[in-house]
Amino acid sequence: MHWIVLAAGALLLFWWVALAIASVRPPRAPLFLTPFDVQVPYDSVTFASRDGIPLSGWWLSHPRARGVAVLCHGYVANRCEVLGVGLELYRMGFSCLMFDFRAHGESGGRFTTIGAKEVNDALGAIDFASQFGLPILLFGSSMGGAVAIMTAARDERVGAVITDSAYARLVQAADTWWEAGFGRVLGKLCRPVKYLAMLFTRTRPSDAEPVREIGKIAPRPILLIHGDRDHLVPLQHAYDLYQSASEPRTLWIANGSGHVQARVDQPENYYEQIARFIERWLEVVPAREAKET
Repeated sequence: MHWIVLAAGALLLFWWVALAIASVRPPRAPLFLTPFDVQVPYDSVTFASRDGIPLSGWWLSHPRARGVAVLCHGYVANRCEVLGVGLELYRMGFSCLMFDFRAHGESGGRFTTIGAKEVNDALGAIDFASQFGLPILLFGSSMGGAVAIMTAARDERVGAVITDSAYARLVQAADTWWEAGFGRVLGKLCRPVKYLAMLFTRTRPSDAEPVREIGKIAPRPILLIHGDRDHLVPLQHAYDLYQSASEPRTLWIANGSGHVQARVDQPENYYEQIARFIERWLEVVPAREAKET
């Protein structure tokens, strides 16, 4: 009996370690689409994260740009995931930078931290975007949304933020992911995995809590988008973020949509919300800049 318990414990530990490694070193999804495929000219670019990791991306230069949009993709995805949003923002008059986070797509890096160190990647992207001297819009979906919040809170060059299905606290989101993937019982057994993963990446649970930082974005505006049928990052995350944010803030709940699915389920409503938000923001930008000067 003693040996059975030890064997079961060893198997459980092995399972935890294997899941932890898989979570911080997920398979790299290949690039399956480029702007060229939809007849939009672009340049392939590389730039450095703030901590030196080389990052790869696409630069869509608008001939009459009124701003620059930096787009941040989700976990286990790449820049292709936000290409559709980027194309819509390009049509709205924005030059767009879409890039792969560390350990994703064609960028460097061995490990993902699912938000904590990815802020350095987004800051590197803001460094790239700021050279054009235009207002900067930061968009992010899922993990990218959480990163966008934390990045904007730390860098005032970001003029406005839009998030889609962002988490409020990584620790809570990770618990939900395991339960969604393995069921409630096995999911609860997976909860220690996140702490092992943090050991591999040398991060702490508090390193990825956008809910603690979102209040620092004001007086710059933020639009939070979230589906009410999101089972990976439940709607409560959006409510927590909204309550912690300061004005000007907007929360749009996409009825009937799941995780990062509103842009697919109801594109007209989705992009109408974004267009309205952008117009309100850009109307205020010149007046605020004039006041500051």
